[in-house]
Amino acid sequence: MKSIGTRIALFTLAGVATAPGFMDLFRETLGDRLRSQGFEVAQASLYPYGDWHRRLLPQMLEIVRDITDIHERLWKSAGARLIKEHVFRAAEAGYTIILAGHSGGGVTAVQLAGQLAEAGYALPLVVQIGSPKCPIRCELKDSVLFLAALERHSGRRDPVVRLGSWGGWERWKRQVPLWKKDAWKPGHAVDLHLMGGHPDYFRSYAPYMNEKGESNLELTLRPLLCWLGRKLSGSSFS
Repeated sequence: MKSIGTRIALFTLAGVATAPGFMDLFRETLGDRLRSQGFEVAQASLYPYGDWHRRLLPQMLEIVRDITDIHERLWKSAGARLIKEHVFRAAEAGYTIILAGHSGGGVTAVQLAGQLAEAGYALPLVVQIGSPKCPIRCELKDSVLFLAALERHSGRRDPVVRLGSWGGWERWKRQVPLWKKDAWKPGHAVDLHLMGGHPDYFRSYAPYMNEKGESNLELTLRPLLCWLGRKLSGSSFS
């Protein structure tokens, strides 16, 4: 991996019908932590399907199409098409790309990563936060982190992460095809014990705090920073 001082382009990708600025605090906090380790960081919040000012139904239809048959639809992704220019411009400028997507934005992040790989750019680092499951191509697996919330008191899993599938066919002993439910899963997956559910990963205030006073935002960032620390030249994020 590249050494400390590498220029990073950090993009947060929102899901459908998201409020403007929803991921800004998360993006700014993560960007500050990267800078504290000596990285130069450019950052932007992107809305692959539009924000809550756009009608919900078209957004829902687009994300359903993007989740379905992701391999075949890689270059037809509605979400990726709308924001591709921003990401590719940063890759062309030599930035290390980090794509952090919430909900449907995590699906778009995987699609963009595939497009970058096929275009010959370095693999980006992808973080899916509360995202539907979608197949992760073999060459991308080690570059994808999947974060899913478990409600702290009830143990209920974020319902959105139950959507979709990592399943696929694999050949047993190169002869008999067998269905495997995690054939296309990300290389890294972590459950987060948070207060609240799907919209609450980035809350930084009460009542979205545990008994130690740690906010959902802190708990979401902790495994993410640990993972990034290993990926970015063994950096240590405190």
